[in-house]
Amino acid sequence: MSVDLRIDVANAEVRAAVERLRLAMPLGGDMSPAMQSMARVLKTGAQLRFRFMKGPDGAAWAPSRRAQTEGGQTLSLTRRLRNSITAAHSSTTAAVGTNVAYAAIHQFGGVIRAKRGPFLAIPVTDAARAAGSPTRMAGLAVWQTLGGQFVMGTAEGTVHFLLRRQVVMPERPFLGASDADRGELLRVLKDYADNAWRRR
Repeated sequence: MSVDLRIDVANAEVRAAVERLRLAMPLGGDMSPAMQSMARVLKTGAQLRFRFMKGPDGAAWAPSRRAQTEGGQTLSLTRRLRNSITAAHSSTTAAVGTNVAYAAIHQFGGVIRAKRGPFLAIPVTDAARAAGSPTRMAGLAVWQTLGGQFVMGTAEGTVHFLLRRQVVMPERPFLGASDADRGELLRVLKDYADNAWRRR
């Protein structure tokens, strides 16, 4: 399953600067170099958000249960999402995005419900993550904890999966332009305009 997720930077100041530059260019002027640099700025900003665990607005991400219990960083267990971010550009646009299917639930937040069966099986051990599903692990049984939660584990008492009817995912935005990104985007446009007029 392939999903494309793109965020449009709707900052009026950046859009106005791009439009002024486009109108000032000689007919047929190619802004691809500027757009390529802008796309790189957006990609770098998005990737750095995984290191600092903050959205483009500077708000800290809610820590994941895995990061809280096992340590490490939120959204960084395999680094697949961060490494999937790509940049694209044309002569008039710059974009970043990802084709990872679960990107949207992290960007926007939402509720995940079980599709097959009554429960989602959430792996909580390395063995469970490697298996990917309780059906791929032998010897598991369903238990109910004293708190009323359902889990799957071994007879020895190792819990491998939490069973939940639904999970509410908080938003953890990584795409978009921060204030620092917007400043860098404007600098890229200014440098491009200065260089374009020097060459004339």
